[in-house]
Amino acid sequence: MTDAALGAVDDAGHAGWQRLVTLFVVASFIETVAFGHLFAFLPLLVRDLGVPESDVPQVVGFLSVSALLFGLPLVPFWGAWAERYSRKLIIVRSAVVEAVMFGLLAFATDIWQVFILVPLVGLNLGNTGVMLAEVTDRAPRLRTGFAISLVGTAGPLGFAIGPAIGGLLADENGVQSLFLLDSVLTLGVTVMLLTLYHERRDRPRPTATVMMLVKRSILAVARTPLARGVFLTYFFVLIGQRMVLPFLALYVEELNGPLMIATTVGLVAGAYGLAAAIGSPTAGVIGDRVGYRKVLVGAIGIIAVANVLASVAPSLVPFTMVYAFLGVGFATASSMLFTTLATGLPRDVRSPVLNLALVPLYISGILGSLLATQLLSMTDGDIRPLWLVSALFVAMALIPAMRLPRSRPGTDTDPAAD
Repeated sequence: MTDAALGAVDDAGHAGWQRLVTLFVVASFIETVAFGHLFAFLPLLVRDLGVPESDVPQVVGFLSVSALLFGLPLVPFWGAWAERYSRKLIIVRSAVVEAVMFGLLAFATDIWQVFILVPLVGLNLGNTGVMLAEVTDRAPRLRTGFAISLVGTAGPLGFAIGPAIGGLLADENGVQSLFLLDSVLTLGVTVMLLTLYHERRDRPRPTATVMMLVKRSILAVARTPLARGVFLTYFFVLIGQRMVLPFLALYVEELNGPLMIATTVGLVAGAYGLAAAIGSPTAGVIGDRVGYRKVLVGAIGIIAVANVLASVAPSLVPFTMVYAFLGVGFATASSMLFTTLATGLPRDVRSPVLNLALVPLYISGILGSLLATQLLSMTDGDIRPLWLVSALFVAMALIPAMRLPRSRPGTDTDPAAD
């Protein structure tokens, strides 16, 4: 295809990029409201279903592992199916799975049922990478960082509003009432995506088999220095996050006591999400101007310091302030890493790599949860050491982050040349 033809295709795609981003922001927001409820209040659900208090941390840890382990082998296939057949189908599939899973969780009566339902999260995975590939193809190059950051903001905002409002409802009506609401909202997202999201008919679709596309995606990551560096950086950042995230409710209870625990956890998670929702798009704008690596390194430093401070927090208020800074750091690091991939990869490997962009999350989630569960068993349930170990892993992310090539916003670069 000639440069003029490529430009014509890009112009056609650019015409609707704001609407596309808006749809993905809404869909991602509702999704993270629901998963914000699940992650924030999972220890409370486990306790409500009769698990002994001493076993709650271990059960939460194993549930966190099961939520990712089941779906990990399918991750490369979602991207391949999206490219070969339909991105819309893969994105809508996630919303349908969410609606079914949360609807069934609302009526669970025993912990063994939760262990059957939570692995359904594995069938939900893979939609974010497909959304990022779609946004990257259709947003103007000079606005790519901002567009990706907007989609990235929906997650933190959902984690802010979902638990903050959900905590009040959970204390009043029980945690499972939230899951029924989440199921209804996600069903609405399904209808919205089916009716308002339209794929570009002129999008080139590969003719290779799905297995060949999966192989191509994996090889694209393995052979591209930029992809390897971003994936390794993201792995260390996320393993730090996943070590502490499932146990937030238990740590808040340790600091503040059990009174109105769901409401309190919701407000703490809300501060995290609100700060992240403000920080992520701001970082996107700054990154578009000064370079993504600079902003990324600063974000990793914020996360590591905040984790250390969280481990010595004397009470709820200072911990909430530190946790809000964590929200800024994690959201900024994620958006900068995704934008670095989207703007720095050659066109021929961009979609295959972006479709695997969250693989580090799944792997780090499994390893982080298992490691945290083991450490908790060694410390008699003391959560404070987890924050220090988390800070160590995050600090390790600085090594591959500093080796990433300097970004040149607004241009495509060839990482193979670095």
